[in-house]
Amino acid sequence: MDYLAIFRSKIWRFREEIASIQELNRQFRRAGGKGTGLQVAHGQRSERLQQIQRELLQLAHLGRKVVPIEPIKADPLPQLHSVRHKPAA
Repeated sequence: MDYLAIFRSKIWRFREEIASIQELNRQFRRAGGKGTGLQVAHGQRSERLQQIQRELLQLAHLGRKVVPIEPIKADPLPQLHSVRHKPAA
């Protein structure tokens, strides 16, 4: 599975959503931000931005947990030695 492509796609969707929210916020400011419906919508957009931020943090944490395969392949497994036990007396 190409995780990098999945991350890029998700980040791209976040960028598009953030740009849309920014435009709606500009319209909100130009309109003066008056009206209950406009204020509620603005609050919902702010909450969504916070959700996006949390999701990006989760993606960042996932990126830190990824371990490249090359060092693992380069380090061979240690040879196991059989242990001989003395027979019970």
